[in-house]
Amino acid sequence: MRILGRTALIAALGLSLPIAGVARAAAPSGAAPGSSSAGSWSHGSKEFFGAAYESYDADLGYSARSGTAPISKVWFTGASGVLTEVYWPTNDTAQTRDSQLLVTGSGKGLFEERRDARRSVSWIEEGVPAFRVVTEDPGGRFTIEKTIFADPDRDVVLQRLKITRRVRGLRFFVLHNPGVGNTPLGDSAMASTGGAPGAGLFAWQGPFAQALVASVPWRDATAGFSGTASDGYRDLTMHRTLTARYRDARDGDVVLTGELDLPLSPGTDELTLALAFGRDVGEAHRAAQASLREDPGALLDRYRAQWRAYQASLRPLGSASPDLARLYRSSAAVMKSLEDRTHPGAFIASPSVPWGDVRLDRASAISPRSSATITGGYHLVWPRDLVHIALALLAAGDTRSPVAAARFMKSVQLSDSDGTWDFDSIHVSKEGSFYQNTWSDGEPYWKGLELDQVAQPIDLCYQLYKEQIVTADACWDLVRGAADFLVAFGPWTPLDRWEEISGVSPSTMAFLCAALAHAAELAGTTGHPDRQARYRETAERWARQVDRWTFTTRGSIGKGRYFERVDGSGSPDAPRDPNDRRRYVLHGRSWLERDVVDCGFLRLVVLGVRPALAANIADSVAACDAALRVDVPGLGPGFHRYVGDVYGFDPRTGERTRGMLWPMLTGERAQYELARALEVSGSPAAARRKMRPYLDAMARFATASRMLPEQVFDGGPRAGKPTGSAAPLGWAHAEFVTALRAYEDARLYRLPARIGGGG
Repeated sequence: MRILGRTALIAALGLSLPIAGVARAAAPSGAAPGSSSAGSWSHGSKEFFGAAYESYDADLGYSARSGTAPISKVWFTGASGVLTEVYWPTNDTAQTRDSQLLVTGSGKGLFEERRDARRSVSWIEEGVPAFRVVTEDPGGRFTIEKTIFADPDRDVVLQRLKITRRVRGLRFFVLHNPGVGNTPLGDSAMASTGGAPGAGLFAWQGPFAQALVASVPWRDATAGFSGTASDGYRDLTMHRTLTARYRDARDGDVVLTGELDLPLSPGTDELTLALAFGRDVGEAHRAAQASLREDPGALLDRYRAQWRAYQASLRPLGSASPDLARLYRSSAAVMKSLEDRTHPGAFIASPSVPWGDVRLDRASAISPRSSATITGGYHLVWPRDLVHIALALLAAGDTRSPVAAARFMKSVQLSDSDGTWDFDSIHVSKEGSFYQNTWSDGEPYWKGLELDQVAQPIDLCYQLYKEQIVTADACWDLVRGAADFLVAFGPWTPLDRWEEISGVSPSTMAFLCAALAHAAELAGTTGHPDRQARYRETAERWARQVDRWTFTTRGSIGKGRYFERVDGSGSPDAPRDPNDRRRYVLHGRSWLERDVVDCGFLRLVVLGVRPALAANIADSVAACDAALRVDVPGLGPGFHRYVGDVYGFDPRTGERTRGMLWPMLTGERAQYELARALEVSGSPAAARRKMRPYLDAMARFATASRMLPEQVFDGGPRAGKPTGSAAPLGWAHAEFVTALRAYEDARLYRLPARIGGGG
């Protein structure tokens, strides 16, 4: 075996080792012809996701004073066995779409790693998000083993490759698709086998640049435009070798192709690919060279050590089974990796663009491009997802990340100068509320309003206070602003938790009532008796009205008795009568409010607004199960979001389809089952027995590489497999960890409000 991983100087100078029978191609030159009008992203369901673990400094920042400094600010993902979106310098800014190997030779057609390989993906160690990916030629001609991780001290993603060739004549190419600055359009690229700034594949746009550098020389390289005659992939498909060698491709959907200078004879070689980032291609190239000069094994050891230290600080949850324990450790690593390193506490929902590989990114064609028009996907911060993640990390024993999350939420809380929310008769200052989602620097993306997202940061602060991690005074400004806003605006919400429709929602009401009850306690503790009384009175008054406003006795499901998804849709002035014939239109179809159930009413129990044994809760559980539950053979119970859900896309055509099962709803149900069992018998053992099928189902819905998806298929040969929407989903991992903590404690982790009500 010939180890080539330390030949950084040769690669940097663009020189070639003399290998018998291998001819070097002419250097790339000239500008590639072609242009681009649309691009796309990669598959939304990731097989792997990771980043270096970095520790906070004394002020909960990431700086030179952090114990793990220098700070690495790069996040990597992968799907179909290949590297997909890589994010830098913040967790919301995609810089690439994918990088994969192509193989020609031995009398066969073009082998595309993503399309043609048999593959396996595994964690190199429990709780350490570095991955071993093995891709094999179905014909047995070669095997590619990759270890993928981030340089713990630099903005570089490393792929350590071990390539075993079993036949003569194989040639290995790297196909690299940039997506610089969150857009596949407007990029420029350069291919170089030598000369300034060095050998490598380069791309840039505005303040963002990248360099893909190898520890072996490049035999050949070209830059072009995706899908055109200058595309290296198209050239290889037709000719099995590069026949055109362009140095530059400017302003478009660019693609880079380079041939690695490896022997044509059978054998095994090791090398490293370094994908580095900087403010210009020179800086990026220097970062790549710095990583390649170090022993990759030593870099991986440091990467492992930093993650091991973090995992050792957490609670040892998951003793019930090895599968649950493994998913717990993976979930902790995934959730922590979702945090930004420039804006501490900014946890994105997922490092993905749902169905990004089958839906064109038309937003990137809008000119001029801005943060409000480029595609955000799920790599944005939602207050709801952030709070679920922060509380799950707190449940796992991480006491610092949730405080950073609360501080971030305070930094993006709106003020009176942001204007007013105006919905028919409602005209309320935005002070104390939050936008629907933001970039990790707090700049808004979607400027909608969901009341549950205003309520949940209160619960985070309350939990931190009750666990004596922060004082009530430290939380008070955020809590006061949010609670004052909820009292002034609620209970009607412009968007329910699924972000599609307005109305009075049982799920939203649960969060509002619990948050105001918690805010009342904090108001009393901080010496604000007037607010304490106002918050408590509002919480109790709304709690008394939940059934009258949202529980129908004339529905079309089962016995017709259940909590609706929403009532009073369309306007805060609409009547709140769950038995009337009011309709709303969703995705072109008209629905009676009373004919649509979702399982969000379970939050009324989990958050302490209704007892689990309340008759209306029991009737609603029966309706939810009849309409939305699917027991997937061999896996367990899954749930659709609501009747008529069409949030799905065909993974082949990109056409809209019906929605599938959401694993996080299985975790939500697990916590309800715990609460109900405790009310029935008070027995911790009985409560755990009721929870266990749902926890096991969540573990089985995870991918083989332990990523929990947003959605899985509900039947057929793909039952229980990811749909292509988003994986990993931080909310799903958070729901699992919170449920697992509840299972081990035999009590709900998220502190219930204990509000009286009907039902």
